[in-house]
Amino acid sequence: MPRILHPQWRDYNEPTKYPFGDRATLVNDDGVFLPETVFLDASLYPVGGDAGLYLASVVVSNDTVTLVLGDATSNDRCDGSFDLFDPPSAVRLTDAWGRTAGVLVSEPSRLAVFQTWTVGTYLFRQPQTEFAATCHVPTPEVGVRGIVLEDGSLFTGGVWLVGEGGVVLSVHEATASRECALGGAETVQVIRVDVVGDPLFRRELCGEVFEAPVFLRTITVKTADQEVVCGPDIHGDFKISTGSLAAADTLLRIRTTPNGLLVEAAGRPLGS
Repeated sequence: MPRILHPQWRDYNEPTKYPFGDRATLVNDDGVFLPETVFLDASLYPVGGDAGLYLASVVVSNDTVTLVLGDATSNDRCDGSFDLFDPPSAVRLTDAWGRTAGVLVSEPSRLAVFQTWTVGTYLFRQPQTEFAATCHVPTPEVGVRGIVLEDGSLFTGGVWLVGEGGVVLSVHEATASRECALGGAETVQVIRVDVVGDPLFRRELCGEVFEAPVFLRTITVKTADQEVVCGPDIHGDFKISTGSLAAADTLLRIRTTPNGLLVEAAGRPLGS
């Protein structure tokens, strides 16, 4: 009989608990036993997944089986479903946002074992169904991967960030410290948010009932034989004040009031 020195991957792991860890008992607290041969291989990479991924629960319905995976921080990190009476060769796993989180490799004949389980939810703890560390591909939650919309859906891909309502967005470079970096820090691009306010917020909030104010644009001074049109200075201001061209002790007075600008003459009115 020939001696096989280097067996195929699946043949080599057939007599072991792989893809589960060697210490996995594969028996839950209710005595439900999960066969060692139910899976051939696994590749698990849920975004933000913590160490110690395990099969947290098996939900069996009348026609569907759902496999739910958890870790040290969540008992519902990702899941995958398949037809109870038409099992596939691989179970695709997705997270709560529909992102691919891994795959469990098996065979239809192996997954058919769940047809012998009654309808219900079977819970497992981490020491009972923890996967081998070699099956876990770390995918840390670094940076922004998507935006959750108001309806709860996840939007990914090319995203434009537009500031409005007095919000100004700009890109700047900042220095971030990293313990593993050779220089101890690195230069990264960041998005800066400045809230400067919207001077026209009343127009936007009130809509059609808003009465647009009419601003002073020019002042026209007329005499008997000429007319002078005066505009604002470079700052948009009009300077109106008394002068001493006609008289050194002019009685003209100009002052501001809550209702506007008041032009008057000093003293009491002359009697008739």
